[in-house]
Amino acid sequence: MILPHFSIGRPAVDKEAPIRAELIDLLYASTFNVVFIGFAAAFFCSLIARKADDDVFAAFAVIALLIAALRFVIDRAYKYFRERHTTRFWEAAHSAGSLLFSILVGAIGTYTFWRGPEEAQLFSAVFLVSYCTGIVTRLAVRPILAIACIKIATLPYIVVLLFHALFLYKMLALFLLMMSLASLQLIRTSYRLTFDVLITRAELAALAGSDPLTGLANRFTVDQQLQRLFLGQQVRPGQAVAVHFIDLDHFKAANDTFGHAVGDAILVEVARRLNDMLPADAIAARRGGDEFLVIQPHLEASLDAVRLAKRITASLSQPYAVMGQEVTIGASVGVAATDNTQETPQRLIVAADHALYEAKRKGRGLVEFSEVAIQQVA
Repeated sequence: MILPHFSIGRPAVDKEAPIRAELIDLLYASTFNVVFIGFAAAFFCSLIARKADDDVFAAFAVIALLIAALRFVIDRAYKYFRERHTTRFWEAAHSAGSLLFSILVGAIGTYTFWRGPEEAQLFSAVFLVSYCTGIVTRLAVRPILAIACIKIATLPYIVVLLFHALFLYKMLALFLLMMSLASLQLIRTSYRLTFDVLITRAELAALAGSDPLTGLANRFTVDQQLQRLFLGQQVRPGQAVAVHFIDLDHFKAANDTFGHAVGDAILVEVARRLNDMLPADAIAARRGGDEFLVIQPHLEASLDAVRLAKRITASLSQPYAVMGQEVTIGASVGVAATDNTQETPQRLIVAADHALYEAKRKGRGLVEFSEVAIQQVA
């Protein structure tokens, strides 16, 4: 039985893919600072509102407080639930808070130099400069977001100051324009340096070829093997390759309850069980955390992949006796397969990941076979 063809278009190369998780970690590493500046803005806006009896600054104080609280909640969610969503989801969540605050910064400057209290002008100017400095140091790992935030925050200041009657304010507008342009260049430079460092580290890790904890192949070895299967024309007519994307159910709870040493021991045992049950030509790999991949080549029928996936869930759901503890977890598996030699490895992995998502959505401990239609690429 020949498997149906997946039709998944050939995407552009994603150069950030090997390091995206690290970039998002860096993005959230500075959350304390952004929450602090939010609460500080709320405090000073409330002081100005009280001194000048200004309702608009009172509103600014409330909005700053709400945005700071929102960003704090997002940060806590990332810390405790990051595995439940993709890195793109968490990047979007962080971006929402950043853009909201940049809009607030621009609104404060516009109002202050347009018709706000005079005593607020010094605060507003210093606030903008401090904010832009923070953007350069904190958000440079996501340059598009950082540049957008600086533009949103500074342009209202510049426009209002340029139309101010006093020449001194026009000079201030020119200074802010020059500062913002310099900031944009610093962001690009900082991102390139960070990107180069992380990519170099990822490439060095790839040279090792294996996961240091479990001894299984790592994600880079998996990619190379899939490339070899497809580009090397090792997939013969009438045969297919399957990718099993495995996620351990309740592993995080076990890790939190019994400690990281027990969690590591469970991961090592998972690797042993996978190696023991796999066909001789299959490869098991640890993708990261509690996620594993299995490449099953030379399939004659899709049922062979489903059978192996069910054996994997049954084996990994058996109790683990580690360090004097008996721990029971489980496994959900998403399977994708193709006999299309022109398919890309990443697309096959993505299809398996989508199938895994469906398995976990329907209930843990299940196997889901990808239902994405395959169409031969011309």
